[in-house]
Parts: sequence; C-alpha cells; structure tokens
Amino acid sequence: MEKIRVGLFDDHIFSAKGLSDFLISNGIDIKFISTSKVNLLEKIKVVEVDILVLDISAPDVSGLELFEYVNRNYKDIKLVALTSLSSVMLVENLLLNGIKGFVSKRQNEIDILECLRRVNDNEICLPNEYHFLTSKYRVAAPVILSSREIEIIKLICLELTSHEIAAQLCISFFTVENHRKNIFKKLGVKNIAGMIMAAGRLGHVT
Repeated sequence: MEKIRVGLFDDHIFSAKGLSDFLISNGIDIKFISTSKVNLLEKIKVVEVDILVLDISAPDVSGLELFEYVNRNYKDIKLVALTSLSSVMLVENLLLNGIKGFVSKRQNEIDILECLRRVNDNEICLPNEYHFLTSKYRVAAPVILSSREIEIIKLICLELTSHEIAAQLCISFFTVENHRKNIFKKLGVKNIAGMIMAAGRLGHVT
C-alpha cells in the first residue's frame, strides 16, 4: 500500500515537527513542513502531495484565502484544516472553500492520523460536534465528461451556435443539441452560464 503523502503548514515549527514525527512513525509520508505562505506556495509547485494540513491562523495568511487559492489551483490536493479556532460558521466556510477535514488542536494526534486516512479515502472528516454538516458537503461522484463534450463546451465558450458547432465538427445539429443536454445534465446546470462556471471548476475551461 502506498503511503499517504502529506505537506504540513504551521508557523509554529516545534508543534509542526512534533506532529510530523508522530505521523511518520505511523506510516505517513511527510513531504515537507512549511512555516510561511511564501514557502508553502513554492513547495506545492514542485512537490506532489495527496493532502495538505493547513493552520488557518498563521500571521501571513489572511482569512481563508489560502484554502481558496489551493483549492482553485491544485484540485488534486485534499485540504485539512488544523486550528485552535472553532465555530460552526468557520467550519462551514472552510467546507465552502474546499476542505475535506477539520481537526482542532485540542484533539489528540490519533484524531489527526485518523482524519488523514479518512480524507485520503475520499471521506469528509469533521469532529463529532460538526457531523451534521457532513451530509451537506458529502463528496459527490466525479463528473466525467467525454472528449467530445469537452470540445463542445469549449466551442460554446467561443460563442458558436449549435449550427456552427455542427458544421465545424462535421456532425448534425441534433447531435450537438443532444450533447448539450447531456452536458447540462451531468453538470447539474440549467443554462450556458452555469455550464461555463461548472466546467471552469472542473478545469475544462479557463
């Protein structure tokens, strides 16, 4: 079994090092420890990790912007928040910004280890008092678009009509319309604006 690859971000190097030692002793592959946002952003450009454990209260981090940035630009990285702060509003905002796990610094290291394992298995892991949020943000099955559907999305983004797309791809107008309906259904959207936003979140358009 491959080890879970983890990056740690905490401006308190001694607590980060202690957590790192514990996780390594339990089979986690700690790829790096960062104590500043600048260093973290450099690390994730060149070091592949499965999970990032981020302290949300570091001095050089403003609110939840770091979570939003990583979630937008590194979609394959799962995010776990590690903090001494705690509130329903905070946890919900973190979930909206892409976290898959939340661990309070008041919890013990075993809880953190369990959280990493569950998040790696595509679960959302929250402390017991926030379990009621889990179903609301349950990880959905991945949306799989065909290469033809992605091609049509990109042409729609170029403002081509269905007739123009049909002519360019050498397919019928009705085939284009069927693809459009299937794309809307897969993405769970009702119009072109929603399709473009959803396709952008999946990385198919920029």
